[in-house]
Parts: sequence; structure tokens; C-alpha cells
Amino acid sequence: MKEFRGFNWDKPTNRNVNEYFPADKLDRARYAMFLSKLLVQEGFDKSRTEAEQKRNYVLNLNAEWGAGKTYFLKRWSQDLAVDYPIVYIDAWQQDYSDDPFLTVIAAIIEQLGKQASFTIKIPNKAASIFKAVAPAIAQGLTKKISGIDLAELNTLLFSEEDEESEDKDSVKQNSSEFSPAIKALAQNLIKDHEAKNKSIEVIKSKLADWVSKFEKQEDKSLPIFIFIDELDRCRPSYAVEMLETIKHIFDVKGIVFVVATDTEQLQHTIKSIYGEGFDAKIYLGRFFNSRYSLKRPVLKDFLSVHSDTTKFESAHLKSKKIEILPRTKTPETALANISVVLDAFQVSPRTAIQITERITAIIVNLPSGKKVDVLVLAILFCIHEKDHPLYEEIISGLFQRKEPNSKGNMQNISLSSFLQKNILEKHFSAELTYFIDPDSYTNQFHHDNLGTKVNNYYEGDYPIPLSKFIENIFCSIFVLESNAYDGWISDSDNGLTELQNAENNLAQHSIQTSPEVTLLWLDYIYIKDEYNKITKEQYRDFIELSSPLDYMGDS
Repeated sequence: MKEFRGFNWDKPTNRNVNEYFPADKLDRARYAMFLSKLLVQEGFDKSRTEAEQKRNYVLNLNAEWGAGKTYFLKRWSQDLAVDYPIVYIDAWQQDYSDDPFLTVIAAIIEQLGKQASFTIKIPNKAASIFKAVAPAIAQGLTKKISGIDLAELNTLLFSEEDEESEDKDSVKQNSSEFSPAIKALAQNLIKDHEAKNKSIEVIKSKLADWVSKFEKQEDKSLPIFIFIDELDRCRPSYAVEMLETIKHIFDVKGIVFVVATDTEQLQHTIKSIYGEGFDAKIYLGRFFNSRYSLKRPVLKDFLSVHSDTTKFESAHLKSKKIEILPRTKTPETALANISVVLDAFQVSPRTAIQITERITAIIVNLPSGKKVDVLVLAILFCIHEKDHPLYEEIISGLFQRKEPNSKGNMQNISLSSFLQKNILEKHFSAELTYFIDPDSYTNQFHHDNLGTKVNNYYEGDYPIPLSKFIENIFCSIFVLESNAYDGWISDSDNGLTELQNAENNLAQHSIQTSPEVTLLWLDYIYIKDEYNKITKEQYRDFIELSSPLDYMGDS
């Protein structure tokens, strides 16, 4: 097996003038390396017996739509192209064609022709398969003939050869009574079938010949890699025909196929043809030697690739005279905060992009002087996607649930407890990060005993677990009962304003990094910058105005 040079995707590349690839932030290069070694071994291995050295192999690369399959396939294929013959086919861009075979063979001829030191052409005797005239005529006749008798056609096509002569005469006599249209259709079907079979034999022979010649070409090694992308986005009939074509026509030794799909979606595609009761999983198993599922991407890295980070930059927000919480040093931290919420609610990568795009659209559309808490938006969007009736209850401030206590008596359950019951425990402690510059707010705090106290809090990142944010910030906006801040704010009967109470709490707390300190600062900021005046109705407007915006994929 050829020694691999190694794949380094840490930096962006534009090896192909028409194709730019950003740096790989999902650590996918190691998957490409693993699969390359596997597929090279499967497709061509000199350590096997001579008859078994070359094999045909089909891998199904499975990942959710929007999870970066196309980036992975294109960058992987470009790296492999240094040493191996490569064909890349975007099936979705080609599904306007009615014949997947033409799509594949045309791509092979065009792309391998640029990599081969020998001529790659199909002989004239195989040209009939490209014309596909007979099938078109047959289909046209079938559509135009009203009330065609398919049993009659079957009798004409499939007469029994072992019948007695008088029976044959009878069949011949009966066949003479068939309509000219029926006979024309039958003849076209027979001729087309024979022509295609002969053409396929010639083409498979040529493919095997090209494999042998690439084996001898000094700058290339076997196997030949054929990548087929976006199959799950194609028309159902086209997707199925493409798989059949790969299985039955291009099963040539020394050729390896990588077919990228959202396999679950492809199974739905199969069922749309054969019916809901059809076992699409077993059916697809016929076409693939193995399946490799790319794991769910780390959303904070994934979103930084697919999102417009500029809208979260401090300079941009300042230029538009708008504010968002959390304030962060970098756009990447802002997206990392959003991803903590999206991970907690286990949304798909595609939905993660959609929610982030909607949040970005809200920021873009904020009027000058306005503000919004993007983490409140993120939680609302997740609930809106996962459980719309629950969203309606929350956004209306009408949430109410009861559950039995240890004695079996029904008792109210808080919104915070209800939400966190549906979040995996490992996400409770996931940290959100706020960048806080205390001096930009005030140099001194109100203090009950001292009158004032110097603000000695440091400038930097202040963490808070998601669970505390949900309980103390999110729920305080949408719960009609007592304010969730009550545990942190002094009794209002002391004659102090809300802001003075918030300052007093900060003044009396020790200067250290802790979730409690972050909550005290958030209480202060919400009051000082009037985030507490953003109503449920305003959040409803934000969500319902932007929620029809759906991510459709990179063009």
C-alpha cells in the first residue's frame, strides 16, 4: 500500500483556482486519513493473490444534512488527487439528467482524461448507450397509446419457445393482429435492451483497461476514487437509479466509490418510491460494502465556519449603535455561548445553523439604540423547534405543570425544573462566558454601611453555568410569579432603587470569580442597561418574524 503524505487541513487552501477551502475547524482531516488507508487497501492490495489484488468497493459516507459532507469530500478528494485518479460528482447538480449512467460516465471521461497519460475515450460501438433514443421512443409511445394492453405486450415479448409448432403458428397468427404501435414499442424495447447490454460490456471492459493503465502510470496509484455527493437531495427516482447504476454497471475491480448521504433522509427517499412499509435500510445495504458515519460536529467550531461572525463583533455593534448580551471579546466566544444552548437542547447541525442565522438576522434588523439577549433568543428558538405548544405557553407567560411529589400529592413544577429535566445532565454545568468591564459601568457602588465602595472588580471573562442562566435569567422573563432574582436582591422596602440594591449586592460580595458574582453582575447590567424592559411580547416578535427563515445550504 502506498505511504500517505498525510493530510494537513489546519490552514485554508485554494489549490484549485475555483475552489477555496477554509481551515478545518472540525478535526476532519484525521477521518479522511483513516478512510483513505482503508479504501486504498480495499481497492488495491498487492499482498493479496493476483486475482484478488483489485477489488470494487462502495462506501456510504453518512452525516446529517448541513454537517459539512461536501467540504469534507471536496477537500479529501483534492488531497487524494495528488497520488490517485479522482472523479468528483455532485449528483444534485446533475439530476436534471434522466440517466445517472450518463452523469457518471461523462464525469469519468472528462475528469480522468485530464489525469491520465493515455487517451480516455469510449469506442463508437458503445455510442448507442449515450443516445438513449429507443427508451425515449418507448416511453413516448407508452404515454401516447390510450388503453394499452400490457398483457398483450407481454405475450408478444415473452412467447414460450418450447411450444408445439401449431401453438407457435397460433401465436404468430395472433401477433399479426397486434396494433402497429404495440409492435413498434416491443421492437424498440428489445433493440434497446440488446444495445445497452452490448454497450455496457464494452464500457466495463474499457473501465478495466483504464484501471490497468493507471496501475502503470508513474505519477498515479490505484485505486481510482469516484466521489458522489448530495445524493440524498436528488429526485427519489434519480437517487435509486444512481445506486443501481453504481452497483450493476460500475462494479469494476480497482474502482472505489464514496457515496455521501444523509442516510436517514435517503431511506425516506427510498420509501417514497416503494412505500412506507418497505425496509429501506436493508435495501440500501445491498449497495454498500460499509457505512462510515461522521460524528456530530462540535457546534462551537461548526458555527464559526457556517455563520457570519462579523455581526457579533464589538466594532460592528458599536457602529450600528446596538447592544447584545452576552458581551464577548471575540465573535467566536459569542458563537460558543450560543452553541452551549444548542448542544443542551440537542438540535441537529442544520437546525443549529438555522437558529444562528435567525439570531444574526435579528441583530442585523435591530434599530439603532436597541438591544437583545441572544441567549434568551437561542433558548426560545430551540423550544420553538422542539416543542411548539410549550413555546406558546412560555412566550405567553402561561406555563404551568404539576407532578406528584414523594407522597404522591400533585404539586407545581417550576419552568426551570421542567426545562432542565429535558436537558442532559452533562450540559447543566456547561459554561457561558460574559466579558465584563466593570469600570465602564461605574467607579463605585452604593453600600448600605459605608455609603459608597470603590469598584474593585476586574475586567475579564465571567462564567456562569447554563443551568443558573436558565433558572435566574431566562425564567425571570417568562414566569409571572416572583422574580427569579429575589434570592440575590435585597428587600426593596429598604428604600433603595433596584439599581442601588444591585450595586449594594456587588459591594458586599467578595471579589472573586464565581457563578454567584456573574449573576450579581447580570442583575446589575439587566437593570442598568434596561435589558429587563424587553418584554415577552418583544421576544415573541423577534422569534416569529425570523423563524420562517430556513437555512437551505451553501450555494
